Amino acid sequence: MSEVRRIRIPYAPREGQAIIHTQLEQYRWGVIVIHRRWGKTVMLLNHLLKDALSTPRTDARYAYIAPYFKQAKQLAWDYLKKYCDPIPGRVFMESELRVDLPNGSRIRLYGADNPDSMRGLYLDGAVCDEYSQINPAIFTSILRPALSDRKGWCIFSGTPNGKDHFHSLLRQAELDPEWYTAVLKASETGVVDAKELLDARKTMSIDEYEREYECSFNSIIGKKIYPEFNRNLHVAKESLLPSRPVDIIRGWDNTGLSPAIVLSYITSTGQWCLFKEFCFEDTGIQEATEAMILWCNMNLHPGCRYRDFADPAGKTRDSIKMTPATYITIKAREMGQDLWLIDGIQSWKPRRESVAGRLTRIFNGQPAILIDPYDCNTIIEGFEGGYSYRQIANMPGQYVEEPVKNKYSHIHDAIQYPATRLFLNNASIKSSPDGRQIMDEDEDMQSYSFAKVGRSATGGY
Repeated sequence: MSEVRRIRIPYAPREGQAIIHTQLEQYRWGVIVIHRRWGKTVMLLNHLLKDALSTPRTDARYAYIAPYFKQAKQLAWDYLKKYCDPIPGRVFMESELRVDLPNGSRIRLYGADNPDSMRGLYLDGAVCDEYSQINPAIFTSILRPALSDRKGWCIFSGTPNGKDHFHSLLRQAELDPEWYTAVLKASETGVVDAKELLDARKTMSIDEYEREYECSFNSIIGKKIYPEFNRNLHVAKESLLPSRPVDIIRGWDNTGLSPAIVLSYITSTGQWCLFKEFCFEDTGIQEATEAMILWCNMNLHPGCRYRDFADPAGKTRDSIKMTPATYITIKAREMGQDLWLIDGIQSWKPRRESVAGRLTRIFNGQPAILIDPYDCNTIIEGFEGGYSYRQIANMPGQYVEEPVKNKYSHIHDAIQYPATRLFLNNASIKSSPDGRQIMDEDEDMQSYSFAKVGRSATGGY
């Protein structure tokens, strides 16, 4: 009879951690919002380890996903090695941030910045840590299928960063009895003593403190790109979907697998009305174009005409054999709609100014930009802070000069490209042969008339 040997893992969960472990074991899915210094990463790694050691399944596979591979290595790898080290026969693979356990189970750390490294896997359990900074498409298109074969579980955890996809997931999970949810605030857990919290309040802004210690989704990590935005002023009280023929302006962010399109029009009194957003994930530009044109055909008056503005880099970034701009044009014509993409401006400063200028102007007693309250949720959340400048690590109050790339940046790029041509100083901006942006004061936007675009006379649109 083989001898049973007890191995002591150097992890003694606090009472709050022990409760969370017990609760999570009763659910397949979990969302946990936790304040800083609670011990979240240690708890999550040990939750993975416990399941990996106790599972009756052969060759079980587990994943810990951080926003960046480098971050996973810095924050979690040393912890994982510490808690696995006493286990006889464990094997560490430093280059892959992987530990193989003697029962055949394997735990590996991944970075969401390299989603292809996770494709084709099967998983028995996974943790998405700092989920606000992880593209949600990684779960829906990669992790969720990987968990299907063996009905694996997944935990989403982190600290808030505004009303983003993490916030949306929490709210959805709270309504679903098959999900476990917890929001752990520093003022309630007692993990950080009162004196330390008081000292933190003195040195942090209110937004920072509420976000980091009180799990508030009303503040963001970073700096708002559009502090000029006011929800009460710029979000309409009713739908802006046009019911009559209007000249539709379409803005495109047309590169990569996260294309975004925004539909808008300008009223007779000068308001720029954004009424429909299309935000795609893991989708090619042809499919995105087809979805947008079908929606226009089904929901807009057949007398509408169109102008289309896009990222000028979309002409130079190849997508398989053709550029995205070529794909868009061909797909549109297949569907009976003649479409020409007009280059927006790629330089960041004029792009921001072209939109900020609309946020600060009033026409006929109304704001110069209005946003639909029902069909532009990502746009609104972006204006409220989801679209932001990232704070430079270890440099409080210092921010990078361009926006964070996330689900909000794509749709806001799509807003900016038409804005740079339509509103920036009432002048068009061209690219010189060397790629610099130059002003042409003699040419105004009248040259970009609707006469050259719109529904094809032969296509029935």
